[in-house]
Amino acid sequence: MALIGRAKLQGVVEVDEVFAGSEWLGKRGFGADGESLIIGAVDEKERKTGKVRLAKIADASSGNLDNFIDRNIKHILNNYYR
Repeated sequence: MALIGRAKLQGVVEVDEVFAGSEWLGKRGFGADGESLIIGAVDEKERKTGKVRLAKIADASSGNLDNFIDRNIKHILNNYYR
């Protein structure tokens, strides 16, 4: 859970999602049984990793991704988003 009043990321921010946490008991590879979908955002400060935000999400739907981005990133200046 995020801290109340935590500053949003700004500047150059990379957002990506990944499946994590499977013990390979069933299906292997992307989306294997038992894996959790994690979304993360990292801001870049002088070509180094800055602040990081992570969250577990139910699926990679645009609604979940938009909600995470709106809660954690101050400005969106990217033609590829929305």
